[in-house]
Amino acid sequence: MKEKVKSGLLASLIIVSLIQSYFLIYRMPGANSVVNSEAGYVQAEDIGPRSSIESLIFPDKMVVHLSNNQHTVFYPSSSEYTTVYDQLRKSSFSQFRRLSVQSMDWNQIRSDEGIELMFNSGIPVSLLERSMRINPDSLFEGDAVNRVWIYTAPDDRTARAFFFSASGDVVYEATDITLKADDISRSVALGTGGVGYQYTATGYYLPKAAIEAPRVTLKLDSLTTEQMQRNLFFDPGATRNINEENGTEIYTDSKRSLQVDTRQRWMTYTDPTAPTSGTNNVSDNVLSAVDFVNQHGGWPGMYTLSMGTNNTDKNGFVFRQYYRNYPIMETDSFKFGYMRLGVERNTVSTYERSMLYLAAIHTETKTNTSSSGAASANGAAGPGSNAATPTQQLPAGQELLNMIKTQIPAGKQIADLSPVYRPTLGNGIVTLTPVWMAKLQDGSTQFLIFKK
Repeated sequence: MKEKVKSGLLASLIIVSLIQSYFLIYRMPGANSVVNSEAGYVQAEDIGPRSSIESLIFPDKMVVHLSNNQHTVFYPSSSEYTTVYDQLRKSSFSQFRRLSVQSMDWNQIRSDEGIELMFNSGIPVSLLERSMRINPDSLFEGDAVNRVWIYTAPDDRTARAFFFSASGDVVYEATDITLKADDISRSVALGTGGVGYQYTATGYYLPKAAIEAPRVTLKLDSLTTEQMQRNLFFDPGATRNINEENGTEIYTDSKRSLQVDTRQRWMTYTDPTAPTSGTNNVSDNVLSAVDFVNQHGGWPGMYTLSMGTNNTDKNGFVFRQYYRNYPIMETDSFKFGYMRLGVERNTVSTYERSMLYLAAIHTETKTNTSSSGAASANGAAGPGSNAATPTQQLPAGQELLNMIKTQIPAGKQIADLSPVYRPTLGNGIVTLTPVWMAKLQDGSTQFLIFKK
């Protein structure tokens, strides 16, 4: 009898011990963390919203050609933009033929009904086909696209679609498309009554009438240094902390480092142990960057992908945040509104981002212009807003040309002109001021400041 009792007690102790071990291993804070043996990444519990590459690739503007050299522009999140892009994403494009850019008369085509999708950088076709229904051949799939032009040929009323290589000298025509001329006409008709734009001799679109956009002040939340330390290091307890006199905190486990600018709440994570062998596919690197952000901070808002533009940053990617229709562009005094990652062979070597992010609910103006210039409920205030904040008019026409003449250095040419938000940091808040931003031919950018 005693032996049976002893055996029962022993079995009970073993079971209790196993249960305790289970909870210690799988239910302790941070126990979801695992290590990728190859890259050494920490795969931790999400601390921010996730996203996918399909949501991060979209044109930064749509130029609508109304025929007879009349044009307007749609910007992301407007009802017109969304309607047109949804239609294009449902359409299929295949049977591509490769042509020289010079083989088509684009000035003539610009006077026909059509839609021009403009991306802020060259998007690899292997990624673009995740957002649009493209069936590329091997040659086209290895290229990158920065523009898509769809128009109706006036002679036979057929729809034609061209995908422009980011190299600048090649265009691919999809000779088999499901989009019809009537589909294009309906899309173009959405731009009727919108702000008119003129195509300039140097190749960018200039508005003829002022564009109105809200100047908003938003509350900020923040990721904490402790959160990012636990999230990025496998054993946070083994990291050393160094406080610099300039307000920078450094955390390191002797291999990786996390630097935090406590004044701007800007973090830079570095992992110098990227593999030196294996394939280095750009599209795979972008997907690795998206997965990394999903696991290490998340996406507090709407972001778009911007690829590196030269050999020095070809493995670097920027994800730019949007507020409603326009992107947020950082200033020299305040880094905010973007993430930058360096990736080699699917391994993230650098990761920069703001630890500040926009709070969910805010106060803004009651009405706003849509991206085509027509009044729209798209700018209506969110729940809980009681007061209206001022809208701001962005100059146009000759007034804007005068700003360009006085503010753009002599010898520099504008490649593109876009409305953006310029952030200013306050005490727990950020003010987003709409301004024009010029992108120059050399790839640099410059705010155009309206001086009354």
